[in-house]
Amino acid sequence: MRTLRRIALALPLAAVLPTAAAADDAWKLTVLAGQSTSNVWEDFFLEPGSLDFVDAYLLIGALAKPLRHYLDDRLAIELEGQAVRHFGQQRHWEVNLPVVARWHAFPWNRHVRTSAAFGVGPSWASRVPVLEVKHKGGSEQWLFHWFMEVTLGHPNTDWDVSLRLHHRSTAWGMAGGKGGMDSLVLGVRRSFD
Repeated sequence: MRTLRRIALALPLAAVLPTAAAADDAWKLTVLAGQSTSNVWEDFFLEPGSLDFVDAYLLIGALAKPLRHYLDDRLAIELEGQAVRHFGQQRHWEVNLPVVARWHAFPWNRHVRTSAAFGVGPSWASRVPVLEVKHKGGSEQWLFHWFMEVTLGHPNTDWDVSLRLHHRSTAWGMAGGKGGMDSLVLGVRRSFD
């Protein structure tokens, strides 16, 4: 938990530090769809068989731009804007603006281009999400958002498959007292100039 807090606080600082020349400054458009759960995010890793999916779905459009590159382009800091439409038991819009750290250096990249990312930032819902109130005892329009993502693609295309854990929460009480939800989403990501 302490490590996540440190990462969350360090990402905005990393976006303004000096950088080397970048190999990939292309825009990235990601479209994802998935389903929310009543679980906490730790369950996705510690007890994946216990996931309790609820009748709540989301469709995400995300546009990202690399801002800085580090470690010979193995690490990129990106800014991503997300528009999220919730439907099913909760019907509202969500807008997120995470700063993202994306790691590109994997030994198998010649065969399968891979990246792993962690993004953090503010989250705004167009109305208080009803399932957050139901499962957490309350919520607010403004909360905190983070995501973990893995992308996989062929090295000679601009397309990737994306698997993401989409999280909205109080950020250990920094963005409110109650609220939050976790969702598993899958989608496609395309690079373009």
